[in-house]
This record gives sequence, structure tokens and C-alpha cells, in this order.
Amino acid sequence: MEKQNIKVSYDKEEDIISLFKEGSRVKLSFDLSLPKGDIVVDYDFNGYIVGIEFFNASSYFPFLNKLSNVNNLKANMNIQYGPNWAQINCELSSPNMKTPISNLINAPYNKRLILEN
Repeated sequence: MEKQNIKVSYDKEEDIISLFKEGSRVKLSFDLSLPKGDIVVDYDFNGYIVGIEFFNASSYFPFLNKLSNVNNLKANMNIQYGPNWAQINCELSSPNMKTPISNLINAPYNKRLILEN
């Protein structure tokens, strides 16, 4: 699994959290409609995942509702690629938390298709 330096931003009013590999540029975004809320997966020009946005984020990370200072959020994103899928483990933490909270997302993945578009 590949571990990356991730920037995190959270819009509490809209309940959207974004995790993004610093210094990356997005070529293509893919929207996943899931029961907890939509997720957008961002791919770079080399066909790799560089970001993910969670809509209705507090359903994925319930502690977000209790945070008074969202500026202290830290994130890690570990990605494992398969022939037609990518498994994204998103981990969030803050100084007030004893242990990080993580969510595992399985997304469709086709590197050839991403590079051709």
C-alpha cells in the first residue's frame, strides 16, 4: 500500500471533507453514489488516485460533528490497486482523539481508461 502526504479540509456547514495528495493535479474525477453519501475520487495524469471527497462526511466520520476546531485535522490515505478496482483507506485524526478513525472505500479503477481520457 502506498502512503501519501495528504492535505485535509472540512466544510462543516456543507458537511464535505476533502483529502488530497499535496502537489498533485487532477485529470479526472469519478462520482460514486453510496448509501452514506456521495464520494468523488480524483485521479492524476498518471492514472493514480490523488484525492477523495466525502459528501455527508459526518456519516462516514461521526466525530466531525463534535469537533470545535476543524483546522487540527490530520489525514492519511493508503491505496491498494487491483486490475479493475482500487481500495482506499482514509484515516482521520485530531489531537483530541485517542485513535484515528478510518473508512475503507472500494472504487472502480481502470488505469488505461483514465490515461486515454
